[in-house]
Amino acid sequence: MEERDSVRRFTKLAGLYLILSLSLLAEPYDRLSHAEVARKVQDRYEKIENYQASFTINGRGGKTMTGTAYYRAPANLSFDFSNPAGNRIVSDGKTLWIKIARLNAVGKQDLTLKPKEGERDIFSVAPGPGLKRLFNRYHYKFDKKEQPRDIDGKPCYVLEMEQKEKVGGFEHILLYVDSEKFLVYKAEATDGTGETTTITLKNIRTDIQLEGKVFQFQPDDNDQIVANPLVE
Repeated sequence: MEERDSVRRFTKLAGLYLILSLSLLAEPYDRLSHAEVARKVQDRYEKIENYQASFTINGRGGKTMTGTAYYRAPANLSFDFSNPAGNRIVSDGKTLWIKIARLNAVGKQDLTLKPKEGERDIFSVAPGPGLKRLFNRYHYKFDKKEQPRDIDGKPCYVLEMEQKEKVGGFEHILLYVDSEKFLVYKAEATDGTGETTTITLKNIRTDIQLEGKVFQFQPDDNDQIVANPLVE
């Protein structure tokens, strides 16, 4: 089914979007090890209350997606896409909605479902557990001895991550961490076929109070609902 396949492709990066999109300002630390950098970032994610950022995703075949990401503790999430216009990913921690406007298709994923034995968890909305899961499933180290160093006009740490078990998805990830603010502002993720997806975050704000309407979602009358596209 085209709708189901499209929903699967569209949501492949959803967990990673969230992990990379949520960050909190912090004081700079000098001479940190790679493990200390990872711990500092995880600690900040645990304290997030409200978050907003612009994102750009450059993927397969030069395709670009843009939009705004929102998060409100403990479990509200929304990705509003400006390109492709009308696409959305919205969750309250129990249900994940994935809207693909051009197909009039909506994926409705029950996040309370328990994975089958041997399978990975479906999705985590909360940034703390999501980030810990990422570091638990990947070996990581600094990509070079020179840390931090100037990249994209700012000093940053670069963590090189390799998937511990080759289970599909992204096998290799480079995380770019701002060394002064301790937020992840870019990631380059490569899958088993060698295709690389780059996610860049800008205009990050954590000093806001997001209203509940930001996270509301209602399918249109002519939308086709695809149940549990991430596990079926």
